[in-house]
Amino acid sequence: MRIIQHGEPNIFHKSRRVRRAVLRGRGIRITALALAAVLVLSLSGCAMRGGSDGNSPDGQEKTEAETFTATNFVMDTVLQETIYGSEDVTKEIADRLSEIEIGQLSWREENSEVAQINTRCGEGESVVMSDDFYHWTEVSLDLAKKSGGAFDPTIGNLTRLWNIEGENPSVPAQADIDEALKHVGYGYINIEETDKTISMAQGCTLDLGAVGKGIACDVTRDYLEGQDGVSGAVVAVGGSILAYGSKPDGSDWKVAIQDPEKEEGEYMGVLSLPGTVCVSTSGDYEKYFIQDGKRYHHILDPATGYPSESGLSSVTVICPDEGEWKDDAGLLSDGLCTACFVLGREKGMKLLEQYGMEGVFIDKDKNVSVTDGIADSFEILNEEYQIQ
Repeated sequence: MRIIQHGEPNIFHKSRRVRRAVLRGRGIRITALALAAVLVLSLSGCAMRGGSDGNSPDGQEKTEAETFTATNFVMDTVLQETIYGSEDVTKEIADRLSEIEIGQLSWREENSEVAQINTRCGEGESVVMSDDFYHWTEVSLDLAKKSGGAFDPTIGNLTRLWNIEGENPSVPAQADIDEALKHVGYGYINIEETDKTISMAQGCTLDLGAVGKGIACDVTRDYLEGQDGVSGAVVAVGGSILAYGSKPDGSDWKVAIQDPEKEEGEYMGVLSLPGTVCVSTSGDYEKYFIQDGKRYHHILDPATGYPSESGLSSVTVICPDEGEWKDDAGLLSDGLCTACFVLGREKGMKLLEQYGMEGVFIDKDKNVSVTDGIADSFEILNEEYQIQ
């Protein structure tokens, strides 16, 4: 995600150039950051935390809210942080996210919790999970069930088979896809609440990478809630963003949604969102390769083993900091945008209703569907698109 502040340099632009890979000769374009939406902060300067006159209700003068920014690389993507307040906690956030990546979520780290689970369950063991990992797995399996498998945390072997983010991706052999699909299915996983154990069918693997960026948003929100020196923040982890607290000037957060058919930085619409909120987008333009004239994107349908053909170009999901699922707003925004993309507009909207979440659906004919809860908060910027 790119964060632009009025009157300040665009620190993200440089990092985006570093991470973006355009392999023209191989017919592949991969945007590693999953630049699906852009948070635009229009500030005229740092406002007083106590109000426009800089005074608190009791007449005591408040200090100005400072702005702290940092750009790092975690979870195989760019982490961009903007913190408002009196304390610079950017390093603490980056360090915490690196810890959960290396220690818990990354299947590439042989000593991580997920890698140990896959290894030991593959040997027929039941494995005790940490409290956090159990919770992430429980919520992910619930989403898999509610979505009818459109989101599935056992799809990792299939994703690695396609290797769309690799240097030389190609369409796998049908026999290899069929073999991988034999081990894909959330029903192959069993977890026990009493002792927080997990067991899996032979050949099945657990992979929470599809909700990893959302988990990062939740972990960051939990950390910020304990920081008295932070009044607001924007944390972008690849295609997921956390807008926390409030902007110094008290105005809404502005989330601009990328035009799926245009270059990065060209937008089809913008959302105005108050308070703390998590936003994630999945789009077929983010990562893909072309083979024999056909484009293959990275959002795989667990039912077919191939890239989803739901007729959508992108789905943006908005999860507010309220309701039953507030503690998992990041994880669910990340997982729901994938599930809704695979399901298509009609079924995707019904799924969002189950969770009380909001969304913006864009189809390949440039029709835009917006859920009722954010209809008044969304504005079309490109006249080529129309509300359906």
